[in-house]
Amino acid sequence: MRIAIVGLGAAGSAALLEAARAGFEVVGFEQFEIGHELGSSHGASRLIRRTYPDAFHSRWMGPAYEAWARVEALMGEELFVKCGGLTFGPEDDATLRATCDALVDCGIAHKVLSREGVAERFPAVDIGKGAVGIYQADSGFLRADRCVRSQVEAAKKLGAVVHERCEVIEIVEKNGGVTVVTDHGSERFDAVVVTAGPWVGRLLPGLRLPLRVMLRQTIYLGVDDEGGFTPGEFPVWIHHPTDHYGFPSDGVLPGIKVAWHHGGPEFDPSLPDRPVMEEFSDSVRDHARKHVAGLTGEVVSAKACLYTVTPDERFILDFVPGSRRQIVCSGCSGHGFKFSALLGELAVVMARDGRVPANAEPWSLARFR
Repeated sequence: MRIAIVGLGAAGSAALLEAARAGFEVVGFEQFEIGHELGSSHGASRLIRRTYPDAFHSRWMGPAYEAWARVEALMGEELFVKCGGLTFGPEDDATLRATCDALVDCGIAHKVLSREGVAERFPAVDIGKGAVGIYQADSGFLRADRCVRSQVEAAKKLGAVVHERCEVIEIVEKNGGVTVVTDHGSERFDAVVVTAGPWVGRLLPGLRLPLRVMLRQTIYLGVDDEGGFTPGEFPVWIHHPTDHYGFPSDGVLPGIKVAWHHGGPEFDPSLPDRPVMEEFSDSVRDHARKHVAGLTGEVVSAKACLYTVTPDERFILDFVPGSRRQIVCSGCSGHGFKFSALLGELAVVMARDGRVPANAEPWSLARFR
């Protein structure tokens, strides 16, 4: 079986590796270079957590953790840094309460901590008066750049062919196969997995997907003492209702990474750069300083990326309507990296079996019709 993977970011690199590991003849197409900074998958780290305000995603995180364990075992390197995670906010916050309910419903171990309890566990964190924190020990971060590059390199060693700087122009299905037309020529396959992120709407215009491409930004803030912010001494964290979030020191850049899930405008992915937004850097820094002690106030680094957002912020994992040879995996809405190893596996299974995985209906295209 010949499978094409179009777009080699987080989900695409995972699908490439899974197809190669399964023994398929697989070709990956990337319009830029592997690890480029124009999409959604670059940077040193991405959150991984079981703490979702809905049981659907919390349940799927179990298989996602297992998928990452398989990837790490195959690579023989650390890609997941487990440091514990803290979700906090006002005790009556609806999202916080829904997160607690989902954890209980899914039987996921966690602790609810007071302001004092959080300070005892993580002295640098002040969740604020009247707030509570949910601590979940399995949380941490994935080394994002290394995940993408390592999966591509491992897939190549298993026989995958990768075409970098090769733009896919069109995908045409006819006569029992799918042709991928690029600016370098065309190739025919038995199935195609489209993991093109912000460019998926251009590649599959007939779907008229209700996607918005949003510009987002992360910053690294300087700290007084790096030793107080190492994994284990400092958690990954999310604050509700604002949806700011942050990381411990990742050992790649100095300081700690913080970001805001909602901060930034719609953006055209065809533009050549990803501008840094100073106003959002200032806003995120000011928010972090309210809850994290030991920050210098210096913005050490700022970098932009893109979210491809569905109306309900749930992913897309489905067949193109009328086809069992074209699979679309996109719309990860800023929280998909943690699922990407699993999504890549599921997309390859769909290409092989011609059916959608059980319990994946909330990711289907039918909800947009």
